[in-house]
Amino acid sequence: MRELLNLTGYEYKKIFQKRSTWIALGAVLLWVLFAGIGGTLGEYYIEGEKVDSHYQMIKQERYALEHLEVQELNPEFFEKMQEDMAEFSETMEGISDNPKAQGNLIQYWKEYYKVYAPYSALYTLLAMMKNRIGDLDIEEIDGTNFYENRDRMMELFFQGEELSEQEIIFHEKENEKIKTPYAYGNMLGFDSYFKMQAPNFIFLAFAVAVILAPMYAGERTSRMDALVLSSRYGKNKLIQAKILTGLSFALFAALGFSIIFLLEIQAVYGLSGWNLPIQASVEGFYLNLPVNLLEFLGIALGCSAAALCMTAMIVMFCSAKMKTPFGVIIICFAFIFAPIFLVNLAADNRFLYMLVCSLPTSMYYARSVAYHHLLSIGNHCFYFFQWVPAVYFCLIAVLAGWSYRCFKNHQIQ
Repeated sequence: MRELLNLTGYEYKKIFQKRSTWIALGAVLLWVLFAGIGGTLGEYYIEGEKVDSHYQMIKQERYALEHLEVQELNPEFFEKMQEDMAEFSETMEGISDNPKAQGNLIQYWKEYYKVYAPYSALYTLLAMMKNRIGDLDIEEIDGTNFYENRDRMMELFFQGEELSEQEIIFHEKENEKIKTPYAYGNMLGFDSYFKMQAPNFIFLAFAVAVILAPMYAGERTSRMDALVLSSRYGKNKLIQAKILTGLSFALFAALGFSIIFLLEIQAVYGLSGWNLPIQASVEGFYLNLPVNLLEFLGIALGCSAAALCMTAMIVMFCSAKMKTPFGVIIICFAFIFAPIFLVNLAADNRFLYMLVCSLPTSMYYARSVAYHHLLSIGNHCFYFFQWVPAVYFCLIAVLAGWSYRCFKNHQIQ
């Protein structure tokens, strides 16, 4: 075991001695940092006149959500919302023609947004509900019919996705476990994390592919494979150390960049709404999973980390089979980005759709890990996040053994 850890440390040293490693990791870090503050950049204009900065709007909305007078989506909350917005019932379109805004547009906007900020997230949920149902008047939704309309929205969702009767019954039972009325508060930070999780991990997955592609293929390119295999641990522990290095590197990278991003999100948006149900957020409004935002964050991050380890194992398998790192990078580029386009093409075929949605890239999307299509075994149904990581672990074990044999027994030229 000691020799294996020493060899793993040696492989890490080789990785971090390469300029390409630092360039790839630096690019990911810059992307993650920009993703965290990107929404705060720029100004908000109305008819060509600047009324506020995005940062100030976010700051004001965060403060409003963290200091709500009513913290549940109940009749009292909707009644207060209607009372607060009554003074600003005029639409913001054509605001320059509004007598109240003439002469001091900026001041009118600031007064309007101060009132509107606590309800901005809720209006987004109501708009999502209206887009799915169609014949729905948002102004008529209150605490007495909000949950009825959401149930109606979910029924239409299930019909459109052609779910089986067993899946629909399962989701209805899951929905009954969700406490109503929903708690409501500052979900901005979690929504921002879930929104950017997929781009962050896709970018990181490609960086990992670039970094790990030379793991085996680089030995062949540099003509060092004969020397490596003839060394004391060349045909056993050294190969195992390469596999351990690749998988641990992917895991540490997933956790490290996620922590950096969460710290940035906390500083900008706050994570105080960790105990809110996911249905109170934009990313979780279409889901019936009975968990809070912090629990869903753990599920999404766990699936993403497992998916990144799966990607790393595929990179190392290709590296063990191919002669040059460049070929590995090309294949892995297609493997990482193809599912983004294939998911819509496979929508009409349930088997293909389930297959595409279980690929690592699909698991980077927070909503996908708990989506409506389920794996049914007998009388039991399982979400993607319950069965896909288990399949990944099995495949990683198989590919690790296969990679071990490929490099150990390859013909040295």
